[in-house]
Amino acid sequence: MVGNSYLKAYKKNGLDTDLAVADGHRVIQLLYQGLIESIVRAKASIERNDIEGKAKQINKALNIVAGLSSAVQYDPNDPVQVKVAQSFKDLYAIYNDRLMQASFELKTEPLDEILVYARDIKQAWDNIPLSQRDEGYRLQAARDANKV
Repeated sequence: MVGNSYLKAYKKNGLDTDLAVADGHRVIQLLYQGLIESIVRAKASIERNDIEGKAKQINKALNIVAGLSSAVQYDPNDPVQVKVAQSFKDLYAIYNDRLMQASFELKTEPLDEILVYARDIKQAWDNIPLSQRDEGYRLQAARDANKV
């Protein structure tokens, strides 16, 4: 068991280090990774009837969803960006609803629904080419420079 505590500490410190040097793209990847892991653990807790474990993982997932929602950035003058941002905000509201439903009803089906979307979005995020990420940062910097 001692080795297990070292592994947990290593994972936590590794994540902390990753977050400390991460750009926005990497932070979103890490948030989605954490969301998926929390949901999988919440499912396992529900299946074991581990109410305390379920509550801990659902709360963690809710906090991650709040982080994802607050990370949505867009140019309010660009109708396409507004529409995409609203779609993500709506998706995160659905995530919240399903997480609460799973928690109250002690059912895994709402978690399975979230996992389908979260895995697809994470995979799409992971597959964004570096050149497009760089272009996005360039456009964001130009937009931010115009706000000054």
